[in-house]
Amino acid sequence: MSFKKYDKEQIEQASAIALWSLLNLTFLPLFSFIVLLTKINKCTTESFSAYHLNFAIKLNLAAAAALILVTALMILLGGFKSGMTWVFVITYFISIHTVFILIAVWMLVRAWAGNKMGYKQN
Repeated sequence: MSFKKYDKEQIEQASAIALWSLLNLTFLPLFSFIVLLTKINKCTTESFSAYHLNFAIKLNLAAAAALILVTALMILLGGFKSGMTWVFVITYFISIHTVFILIAVWMLVRAWAGNKMGYKQN
């Protein structure tokens, strides 16, 4: 089993991208996503950092859809005045947000290690 070795610059770029993705999910939501979008032109097409950038953008877009759209739909269908609606909304939001944060942390650790996400490393 052979793994590709990436140079230090690629690992540092991928780590920075993963960190911006994690920041987008936690402390700096919109600003961090804009930073991620500005990095698109700075990565070569098939590089290690481009892989992590594509994964980070997809992860953050999926998180936005899952958190904003589904939460809004739950509130619209359940009503603002129902207590159970708010129980479901808060429980859903915290649980799903936690899952996306854990995936972003996992991506950061994988970038530090010089690995791509998932099992297959080619």
